[in-house]
Amino acid sequence: MAFRRAGIRTTGVAPLTIAFNQRQIQQCETRFGHSAPDVAIVTSTFAAAKITSEAYFRSETQWLAVGTSTADILRQAGVNVIVPEQQNSEGLLALPQLDGANCQQIVIIKGEGGRTTLPDTLRASGHKVEEYLFYSRKPLVHPIQTENWQWPVITGIVATSGEMAEQLFRIYDKQALCERPWLTVSNRIAEKLRAEGVGSIAVCDNASDIALIAWIKDNWE
Repeated sequence: MAFRRAGIRTTGVAPLTIAFNQRQIQQCETRFGHSAPDVAIVTSTFAAAKITSEAYFRSETQWLAVGTSTADILRQAGVNVIVPEQQNSEGLLALPQLDGANCQQIVIIKGEGGRTTLPDTLRASGHKVEEYLFYSRKPLVHPIQTENWQWPVITGIVATSGEMAEQLFRIYDKQALCERPWLTVSNRIAEKLRAEGVGSIAVCDNASDIALIAWIKDNWE
């Protein structure tokens, strides 16, 4: 893990598992095989890992990724991809590739649920948008942990997904969660945490490991 390589002692907790939707994956592959869109946007590493068929690579489609980790997976598959400096929906919407008459047909490859800012804004701007939901997240009865831990050693919590954060409150002691400082990657997640009663919340606009590590070293060490 990048955090540990940077000297930050970290415990990973996975309260959800990923269930892939093979029907949606096949439909998307068929779409590219018949008529490729002007732009394809991939919003997560899980979705990116399923983009392996040659059908995706025989077109002039411009590929965009919400973050560097997602982009790295696409590049390994042979896709030329652009990542916004601000790695979220707002950053994607600010890219010139999504502004203009040459960008009319857009495919968004994502997971089930999550924000609707990206497709809603694009449709409101007159673009034709298709969404393919490659996977969904399912709660685990017992979360997967990278190591055993106790609350006294936890000095901060990093949450890059609103769904993940919600599941932590389902599984663990709410008071203990609310007493720790949190670092998130969007104001949307921060608002959910405030609604749960968390008092100390910071937002890092960039969800990359490098940005999160830099923030932690500047503020929590």
